[in-house]
Amino acid sequence: MNSPSLARIAFLLFASAGLLNMAGAAATPASSPVAPATLSASPTAPDSMPVKIVELLGDGAAIGKAHAAALGPVIKALNTLYLGKILGDPLSRALAASAAMNYESTLRPEHLAEIKALAAAIPISEGDAMLDNSFLDLMPTVACSTITLPADASPDHVARFARNLDFDSFDIADKNSVVLVYHPTGSFSFVTIGWPGMIGAVSGMNEFGLTLSNMEVPRGMGLVPRGMPYALLYRCLLEHCKTVAEAVKYLKDTPRQTANNLMLMDAAGNRVVVEITPEKITVRAGQDKTALISTNHQRGQDTDTPGKCDRYDFLNATAHQIYGKIGPTQLISMLSRVQQSGLTMQSMIFEPANRVIYLAAGSNSADRKFTRLALAPYFKAPSPAVK
Repeated sequence: MNSPSLARIAFLLFASAGLLNMAGAAATPASSPVAPATLSASPTAPDSMPVKIVELLGDGAAIGKAHAAALGPVIKALNTLYLGKILGDPLSRALAASAAMNYESTLRPEHLAEIKALAAAIPISEGDAMLDNSFLDLMPTVACSTITLPADASPDHVARFARNLDFDSFDIADKNSVVLVYHPTGSFSFVTIGWPGMIGAVSGMNEFGLTLSNMEVPRGMGLVPRGMPYALLYRCLLEHCKTVAEAVKYLKDTPRQTANNLMLMDAAGNRVVVEITPEKITVRAGQDKTALISTNHQRGQDTDTPGKCDRYDFLNATAHQIYGKIGPTQLISMLSRVQQSGLTMQSMIFEPANRVIYLAAGSNSADRKFTRLALAPYFKAPSPAVK
């Protein structure tokens, strides 16, 4: 990962570019400091999940208010302490929060309403809430691993999607994962695995079984906003697409801010890696009787050339060796083998056809207990007004 000093430089550059484009807009003040005690060291949830589960219902403003009501103190603390670790000084943070406001013009109206309501209800500045949802676009890190498998890869004939999320937690973010269950008015219900205050999706599944996770790739900073922050773009896929084909079309048709790899799988078992840049997307589809793997390089149609990433090479070789015997136990072992010490903080196995996730969270998460969560009951809307 970029060191904090490089991150500060990147944010300051972004802030400088942004402030020049703000036509004299006033700088957004940073939120007040919050004591570390407001951070949840080990959130507890019903049904023995390792993280808290929060359901959110309604239009954008209603969801933002509900998010703040459930998690406001943790959001405020993460905003102060975690981003404070990344940015390192109040000036960098204030400039970055002000510049993050430039992304407002790229958001869908309902997402902007959600962020505004979230910020007002906590309260934090709107700039800080925007920064919470755009800082990932400025923090490329060569991390994260995914593998998707067709049904015949496992003895029980269930197609699965496994993922490690790797990012520098500074001993903060790893302790504050959350499962958010969304029932947005006029859109599909979906679940994300992320952090309080992040309204986008870096890992998630919707009610139709469409499942996704992203991986960072080496890239430039992309200082001028030209598309929505990538986590919000990926949320749009969960809200509006039922299948991999629909998600790929959505990505083609929508401006893209940040280069990324995105793994997609649907309930029918269709699997693709979408290699995304602002200029184009490249799709590598899963083949019969073969694992589809992605880590942190854009490989085009090359699935087997070794040497670019040890994690990719291990997953690829192991999947070939034990194909037909790869159940949840074997996937957990594979995730453990490719986790990055001190960076891996969420590990998960999705079963899109069954609407099930096995989740472990915390530092070196792949070595922790995985808990099974059946998502289908959560996808049932609490109110007819959701549909």
